[in-house]
Amino acid sequence: MVDGSLFDVLLLGYRNDVAQARTLEFLDRLQLLTLATTQVGRQIDLPQRLFTALDHEQAQRLRTALEACGAQVALVPVGGAAHAGATPPPVEAPAPRSHTSRVSTLLLGAALAATAYLWSTSQGPLRQPPLPPRATAPVDSVEPLTVGSAERAAPDPEPPRVDAPAPAAEHDFPDLVERLQNALRQTPDDPVLTRNLQTVLLNWGIANLAAEHLDEAAARLQAAAQLGERAEVLRALGITQLREGDYAAAASALERSLELVPNDSNALLALAEVYLKQDQRPQALDLLQRAQEAGVRNADLDKKVKQLSREVDAEWDFVQTESAHFRVSFADSEDARAVRVVLAALEEAYFTVGSKFEYYPADRTPVVLYTQQDFHNITQTPGWAGAAFDGRIKLPVRGLQADDSQLPRVIRHEYAHSLITPLSSGRAPLWLNEGLAVWAEETEEGERLAWAEQKIAGQELFTLAQLNGSFMQLPAARAEVAYAQSYLAVRALIDQYGARKIPALLTNVGKNRTLSDAFAATYPGDLASFEERWLRGLTG
Repeated sequence: MVDGSLFDVLLLGYRNDVAQARTLEFLDRLQLLTLATTQVGRQIDLPQRLFTALDHEQAQRLRTALEACGAQVALVPVGGAAHAGATPPPVEAPAPRSHTSRVSTLLLGAALAATAYLWSTSQGPLRQPPLPPRATAPVDSVEPLTVGSAERAAPDPEPPRVDAPAPAAEHDFPDLVERLQNALRQTPDDPVLTRNLQTVLLNWGIANLAAEHLDEAAARLQAAAQLGERAEVLRALGITQLREGDYAAAASALERSLELVPNDSNALLALAEVYLKQDQRPQALDLLQRAQEAGVRNADLDKKVKQLSREVDAEWDFVQTESAHFRVSFADSEDARAVRVVLAALEEAYFTVGSKFEYYPADRTPVVLYTQQDFHNITQTPGWAGAAFDGRIKLPVRGLQADDSQLPRVIRHEYAHSLITPLSSGRAPLWLNEGLAVWAEETEEGERLAWAEQKIAGQELFTLAQLNGSFMQLPAARAEVAYAQSYLAVRALIDQYGARKIPALLTNVGKNRTLSDAFAATYPGDLASFEERWLRGLTG
């Protein structure tokens, strides 16, 4: 009875006032109300028929999403009683419109996918800016589509999530583009066809972006941008360019997007990330604060705003100097000799560490020098931490001497982090990141081995999963065990498979969804077997 049947979606009521507010917000975000028989509002009589003549899969997905908001929903077969629920009171509705065309069904799926992206972007903004929500297009009497929205506000509590359409739906984008392009050849100035083509290209580009196909995403979104200025297109294009590392282009697209929609929190977060990449910290702070004012509720965002506030306050009168590969910020009163010592050690690290990772960045790496007290106040690191990396290398240098034997090792360690992050697209697990950084300290292979073995002797050991939590939360003694074990895991990889595989491993970490997949793409065998052998070797 389900196959081939069409259903209406009925809104019967809400569990409570919170559920009502979340349901109405969800419907507003979904922007499918042009498909509804009646505009939904707080004063509307219930029950109400929202959507008409949908296939079972689309109707069920809408029902699941609405129920997750707290709505009471029923599906009514066209011409029949309520499906999978109590029969609702009769609802007078106009004759169903033609929503069963292939284009309409696909675009409804795209609109539902938009909410999946919309609701899934409550994570911290500064590693990967959220994927833009997919859009929908104008209503046409032949191809009934809907008008989409570019705005987002992360609700509180955690919002519902909607499953994205089946992967097979992505295969329909080329067909949709071809059909719309053919139609435009017949009527080149048709604004509805133009808008619909732009929307399909936008959604196709977002699908490419979600799959990490950045070149394809950029091509689709550039094509969409050529069809007319639209905030959500510019935002998606800017996010793609940010991930490609084209920060100037990303800034241009995102700045224009915000001129069109000033309170678009996704664009605010993305442009803040661009400014951070360009070391424009006051501007980034302003955007993050605007995102908070726009309604983003996010513990990571709050933490980042506080950190940036400390940095901007501490560095307002800093000066900068540059070497061939580094840009160093420091207090004007800082010991000039300390700055020269640090720059010499950094330039040495550029070549020695770069050779291990086979990576020599063309852009200058930012470095900040603090007093000892300012370093810990600003970075919020424990007393045992001797440096930090969060996109910039941060060093406490007051009183530094030219013959400080630890400085070159500390700088090699932190510079390694600055290479690992882009090579792995910021996805390297903590044990791999820290283990490689300790390995990068070495001037001779294996010179840190005795230190690591001494630190783990007689200690309770971590699994690799346990080494993915922050080391900064550990007591000094346990942190030493964590660093030592991380190094020994990397040492085992190098001993078994060779150091030349390390850059490939990091690249695969950036490309694959899981570390297990990245491991399998780089080495023979599997990660679980490697970990078992490694732990057995440490305890044997």
